[in-house]
Amino acid sequence: MELYTMRYVLAVAELGSFSLASQACHVGQPALSQQVARLEKELGLALFTRSSRGVALTEAGREFVRRAGEIVQRADALQAEMALYAGVRRGTLNLGIITSLQCIDFGGLLSAFCGSYPDVSVNIVQDGTHRLLELLMDRKIDAAFLNRPMSGIPSGLEFVKLGEDVYSLAVPTLHPLAKREQASLRELRDEHFIFHQTGQVASELCLAACRAAGFEPNIVCRSASPTTGLYMVQGGLGVALLPSEEFSARKLKGITELKLKEKIVKEVGAAWRKDISSPLVDAIVGFSQDWVK
Repeated sequence: MELYTMRYVLAVAELGSFSLASQACHVGQPALSQQVARLEKELGLALFTRSSRGVALTEAGREFVRRAGEIVQRADALQAEMALYAGVRRGTLNLGIITSLQCIDFGGLLSAFCGSYPDVSVNIVQDGTHRLLELLMDRKIDAAFLNRPMSGIPSGLEFVKLGEDVYSLAVPTLHPLAKREQASLRELRDEHFIFHQTGQVASELCLAACRAAGFEPNIVCRSASPTTGLYMVQGGLGVALLPSEEFSARKLKGITELKLKEKIVKEVGAAWRKDISSPLVDAIVGFSQDWVK
């Protein structure tokens, strides 16, 4: 049972297609299919069911993928660690990131990291915090820059805080509150809200803050992008609770920023698996901690 064959199986399982897996693994489809079939013969069972609609994992295949994923990740970590002993810092780092990371200047951080580790290839996966946590638990990414969810970090992961987003209120400049510098959430009971997408940590935090202020927000629009939220406020659709950094990064006419009496704070940090020792993960986490000091 070869490591590269395990990678083929993992690719087919993830992509649901032998042809897509062959492209991802940079190998011809006949060769990949033959290696997977040879492995199934060696094991004496089928890992996939094949049909005109594609492929799907069998029960044994699901267990194989779970265990093979652990083996491949540990092998990659071992290879990276041995490279460090040899004085070589190279390998591939699969990073998950959320949309809004201005508070830690992630673009500058990553650029500086790549400058310090020129032989490390970085693969970026962008998604919401909860999805990134799932990808970490499933060993599909090595580390993630995300928000601390209200429910906490899963027990199998480590988390280090790198920064925080403090939320402000965005209102149109013609809004009655626009002449003030500060507002209370209790004054917003009758407002129309542009809100974050359901499932985002920002949505959970802002919804909890509104409920603590005694009301259920009247949400007329949702967007995963804070920038889109600002444009909606600019258009007069409603008000929005957004990270304060967003206002300085996007100076738009027709919008006024008000500080909130009740603080809404979202923690931003790095998360990674506890059960995998990876020099590259240690490097990016340590570099990030030094970056924000």
